Amino acid sequence: MKEIIQKYIDNNNQEFQRYNSWNHCYVAFGNTKLSKDILALHLGFYLASWGMYRGSSGLLQKDYKIHIETVEIIGKYPELRCSKNNEVDVSCITEIVEIIKHLKEYYESFQYITSKNKSRNITSTDTLISKILLGTLGCLPAFDRLFIKGVKKSDQEFKNLKEKSINSLFDYVGIHNEELKEIQTLYPQYPIMKLIDMYFWQVGFDL
Repeated sequence: MKEIIQKYIDNNNQEFQRYNSWNHCYVAFGNTKLSKDILALHLGFYLASWGMYRGSSGLLQKDYKIHIETVEIIGKYPELRCSKNNEVDVSCITEIVEIIKHLKEYYESFQYITSKNKSRNITSTDTLISKILLGTLGCLPAFDRLFIKGVKKSDQEFKNLKEKSINSLFDYVGIHNEELKEIQTLYPQYPIMKLIDMYFWQVGFDL
């Protein structure tokens, strides 16, 4: 696991590299002095860097202020903010499922006009919601295509944001907790779920 995570860091943490947007967003959300407006701007740019503002995305039709209420929602769950000294565990699953539901409902309440001039609600995919939670609280990995590809390669069961899948994720963390904590001593700036994200993303990428 350590070698694969190191490979991710070596390949993706060069100066001005787009994956650094996670670092900027995560650090910003740990700064209690920043305004909701500034945090929403950080979140919007991070999501754009991480592929969530592609041409077919409803978010592309909105400005960054759509994320201000997201900042407010996230602020209601301070116990989910992860760091080396405050990691989420299986006891947090209820709150994680709750914030996922809250965020999905919020984004799906917005409509946009498609290229075919049709009105459509924003789709709050698992990829979008998990990237938001990874970039702000660090309490889940990002369930994107390459991450899931890596998970499948490793014969794991956490492939979506359903409660059963999240339970499986925490089972995996529990089994590998000692190894993950050892890796975290080398990279204390990254919460455990970010290390999990790096590992499976790199496995998927290498495929």
